[in-house]
Amino acid sequence: MNLQVLSASQTSDWKFFIDFWSSLYFYKLEDVYNSRINKEIFEEEDLLNFYIWKNGSVLSKPKQKSLETKIIANLTHINAGKLNKHYRFSDHKEKYKDISAVWSIFLLHLIQPNKFPIYDQHIHRAFVFITGIDDYRKIDGKASNKSKFEFYSEKYLPFIEENLKDFDLKKIDEAFFAFGQFLKTKRYDNVFLKLPTKIIK
Repeated sequence: MNLQVLSASQTSDWKFFIDFWSSLYFYKLEDVYNSRINKEIFEEEDLLNFYIWKNGSVLSKPKQKSLETKIIANLTHINAGKLNKHYRFSDHKEKYKDISAVWSIFLLHLIQPNKFPIYDQHIHRAFVFITGIDDYRKIDGKASNKSKFEFYSEKYLPFIEENLKDFDLKKIDEAFFAFGQFLKTKRYDNVFLKLPTKIIK
C-alpha cells in the first residue's frame, strides 16, 4: 500500500486527504447504513439497524431498551425532522437530552445526513491532530457528554461548514474515521516521523 501525507494540514489539499483516507475506510455492516440512509421515511426496523451498525454488533439489552424508549418511540418526530430543512442542532439536543452525545449526534445525522456529520472518538482525534488544538493522544472517548456536544457544535461542525462544505459528508466521515483510527495505532508512532510529505512507493 502506498503511504501518503498524513494530514490535510501538511498538504493543504482537502480533496487529496479525503480521497486517500476514505479509500482506507472499512466498517463492518456498511451495507446496513448505505441501504437505508436515503429513505424519505424511516421505519422502526431502520432505526434498529442503524444503531446496530453504529454499535458494530447486536445491541445489549440495556442499549436495546434505551433505543426503543428514547429513540424509536419518537419515530414520528424523527420522520418530521427529515422533512424539515431548518432542523436545528439546539432543538435536537434538548429533545434527546436523555441519550449519550454519540447516539444523539448520530440520530441528528440520520435525520439530516447531508447537513450534520457523524461524531465519534476517531473523528474527534483526527480533527484535533489536523488543527493542533490539543494533544490527539488524549482523545479516548471518555470525555463527558457536555464536552462532546461542545466540541461538535462549537468546533467540528463550524469547521466542516466553513472548510468542507463542497465535499460529501459521508466521505468526510470516512476519511476522518480512518485517519483517527490510524492515529490510535502503535504503527503510527513508528511510522509518522519517517514519512515525507510526498507519496512513498
